[in-house]
Amino acid sequence: MLNIDGQDKDLLQSPSLPGKTMRRHIYRLALPNIISNVTVPLLSMVDVGLAGHLGRPEAVGAIGVASGVISLVYWLFAFLRMGTTGFTAQAYGRSDVTGILIQLCRGLLLAIILGIIIWFARDLMYAVGIFLSAGSQSIADETKTYLQYAFAGAPAALMLYVLNGWFVGMQDTRIPMWVAIGQNVLNILLSLILVKYAGLGVAGLAIGTVSAQYVGVLALLTAFAVKYTRLLALISQRHFVSTLHLAVSMGMGGLLLLRTLLLSGISLFFTYASAKFGANTLAANILLMQLFTLFSYFLDGLAYAGEALAGRYIGQRNPYRFALMRRQLFRIGFFVATAIALLYLLFPSFLLRLLTNDATVYNEAMSMVFWISLIPLCSFAAFLWDGIMVGATASGMMLATILFGAMCFFSCYFISVGNLGVWGLWLSFDLYLLFRSLASWKLGKRLRCSY
Repeated sequence: MLNIDGQDKDLLQSPSLPGKTMRRHIYRLALPNIISNVTVPLLSMVDVGLAGHLGRPEAVGAIGVASGVISLVYWLFAFLRMGTTGFTAQAYGRSDVTGILIQLCRGLLLAIILGIIIWFARDLMYAVGIFLSAGSQSIADETKTYLQYAFAGAPAALMLYVLNGWFVGMQDTRIPMWVAIGQNVLNILLSLILVKYAGLGVAGLAIGTVSAQYVGVLALLTAFAVKYTRLLALISQRHFVSTLHLAVSMGMGGLLLLRTLLLSGISLFFTYASAKFGANTLAANILLMQLFTLFSYFLDGLAYAGEALAGRYIGQRNPYRFALMRRQLFRIGFFVATAIALLYLLFPSFLLRLLTNDATVYNEAMSMVFWISLIPLCSFAAFLWDGIMVGATASGMMLATILFGAMCFFSCYFISVGNLGVWGLWLSFDLYLLFRSLASWKLGKRLRCSY
């Protein structure tokens, strides 16, 4: 039997569950992820700040380019986290110890193999970094230096995907939160020491990041060994090489990879299209997209709760709790989206002043605030349905919604941009999110029949 902690006992003791209790469980799973997300921009700001004090402008550019390359490469393997979360949550709901251990062990083995492949293919990543350096040899050199060290952390980065996904599937977001906070704080301290005192430049930033990643892996493995002693004792070689549901897992991974490529393509095209309107518009759009990122931190937390609980209730074959969870999740999501939309609409000046002191860029951004204020209400359902679909391992539905949204985005852009200019770009992006939400709602309602 699995060791269910005290917070979950009321979920097991009664066949029904009041909405208030379900909301409490959603908050318990969502808040730790939101808190850990807050440390992400802090880490990025410190890296850029340290690079900015090296006395070489190209160092800042190199950090920006290298971070973009690394994020793109690692994001392609996000299916490791999502797949692990969904299958683990379902196994947890069934009290299937074998399934739980297979997801952990096989996932870690796959992460190590893929991480090693990334390391050996790093020359291709260098080429991408050089291309993005826009012909600046000094930026290209600094970028390559950073990437040479950073990709040594590929196995650890992918193992973190698996471990974090596994803990979420086990209905535990607190351990990943504390490890993420500790990892980011350690990253900041190591980068500060290696750059400011050891004089290693951008290489020091990369070494600090890689070191913190491996420490994060060790911390999560230690937490697993301490909290799940009985599971640790049951691990054997067969859990690493089991072919149980392997075809389904690989199929899901492939569909999620295609979905990630589409998401990346839309994001890159948005930046490319913004640049066509000039440097000021590009800068303004990048600032506004930071507000979208801020909103996503909150919705990601709720989506994680949806992943964990949807998978669990599907594993338990409990349509009542699944439907209750879905209703409460969307109520909370609607409240959060409305609050943030009003914040962006009523107080944009305060937020944008925090991001820039350039009057031209500020005025350009203010002229498009209306479009960013629509994003929370247009997109919150897409975020939440993505979480539920991850828990349900419904990767085909997730890909279908992105395909539909992408078709709407590009169709609207090419129709409207000639007459509306940059407003046409924002209209297209808002409609892309809205139609993604509508498609997710249409397809997601079928999940209640998938027990």
